[in-house]
Amino acid sequence: MSNIGKIIRVNALPPAGEREINVIYQVAALGSATYTDYAIDSNGDLKTHAVVEGSIPVELSDDHVSISDLDLISEGITTQAQYNTNTRERLTLKLDIPEVDGNAQDYPKIIGLNVNGEAAKLPAGDLGKNIANSSLTTVAGAGLTLGANWTLNTSGLYYSITGLSDKSADTTFSRMMVQNASGQVSWTNGKNIISNYPLLLNDTEKTAWRNNMKLSTENFSTGTPRIDVLLLPFIDNTKNFIQYTTLVGLNLFVDNISPNAYIKIKRIKDVNGTNLPVPEEYSVDNFTVMQNFPNNLNFGINWSTKPEGYYQVFVTHNGLTNVSSPELVVKAGLTYSQFNGIANWVINSGSGTINDTAVALGLLCNTTSDYLISTSDINSGFMVSFAVDNAQGNNGANFVTWWQCGLIGDDNVFYGVVYAGVSGEWKIYNGPNLTLTRNDTIHIAYYNGVIYVIAEGNGQTYQQFNSSYDLYPRRFMATRGGGGIGSLSMTLIGKILLS
Repeated sequence: MSNIGKIIRVNALPPAGEREINVIYQVAALGSATYTDYAIDSNGDLKTHAVVEGSIPVELSDDHVSISDLDLISEGITTQAQYNTNTRERLTLKLDIPEVDGNAQDYPKIIGLNVNGEAAKLPAGDLGKNIANSSLTTVAGAGLTLGANWTLNTSGLYYSITGLSDKSADTTFSRMMVQNASGQVSWTNGKNIISNYPLLLNDTEKTAWRNNMKLSTENFSTGTPRIDVLLLPFIDNTKNFIQYTTLVGLNLFVDNISPNAYIKIKRIKDVNGTNLPVPEEYSVDNFTVMQNFPNNLNFGINWSTKPEGYYQVFVTHNGLTNVSSPELVVKAGLTYSQFNGIANWVINSGSGTINDTAVALGLLCNTTSDYLISTSDINSGFMVSFAVDNAQGNNGANFVTWWQCGLIGDDNVFYGVVYAGVSGEWKIYNGPNLTLTRNDTIHIAYYNGVIYVIAEGNGQTYQQFNSSYDLYPRRFMATRGGGGIGSLSMTLIGKILLS
């Protein structure tokens, strides 16, 4: 036990390293009426008065003067009371060690530090925010770049992209978003989807879809169909390809994309003209209506599959059917009224050869016949047929080039077929290309204000309509340019009056 002896009176307790041992320091502030004893034992330890339980320790007593630390004094803390106040202020800024679990609703703040180590309160709700659990707004430069395959599984919940701009009128937006069976998303030009779409529809849906494709100007006929003339009125069924027939009459602009309209042909006589006890009926699968020619209707059949005989055509639309029609003669070979000679052909330029009903053209040759279609023929309605033959085995470099064969009047308007331009290509005047070759049959017909040019050859048939036809007498014309080699001939087949 230490022997405490010497008593030293001071105004402030010296720092620990400067205190004497085995002494008692009596510390009294200047002007104070009281003092406090501090005993220092042989180890330099500080001994203070014992206090009654529950009272303030002497070190924390506001009246106790023990401030000698120069750093505290420099901060203006010179008394225990000031020190205690400063300590309490600092303690109120300290955080307790967390002992419970919480959530962002009950504990909405977390601590953040800046680069200087200064602390601030931050919203706890922002911690862990991402595109899956938050309502976020992008900023400039934001984006998402995948570094590997990524899957978004909706688990049957709705997944929406809203607020997109309307690009219906922007032709640069020509891609469609598509998905395969595995859910992989990509884009397509839509060709496969659109072309395969009808395969997903039943017949009722297909009909509705086709009806929706009608033009706003397509006002289909509502009256009973009437057929006045058939072009061609004669069919050669030795030809094993589709041959087209045009019906001319009234109320023939029918709705051919719905079950409201259909065509049937009936064989009413055999090839000898004997009436059949029971007419044979055949359905026409495909037929074409023409917006610009509402009183015309066109259909095609491979007549080589049908027996010879006399046929009538019946059009049904909206439950209304024509009572009768002109007869369509189907037989092996056609009978025309022949022209009265052809010696009246005139070779206007170049060299050519006239042989009965045919004319062969040399290079740079132009020929015309006499007037073989009269005004009376035109008023009655007529059809003439002729053949054009280049006598070549292929469409090679030696193919006869520029030429035209057909009808022309004093108005110098030409109706027929024209070859000009690409080697090996035949053209109907003002019409699209038609790849006819070698020996081809051309029909020109006029009825009720409409002129028809029909070309057959190479297993194809093409028809062109024109509603402009002046009532001038017509003559045949054949012209050949200076290109190519080989012969080119035009042979008149005959004429048929339509009424």
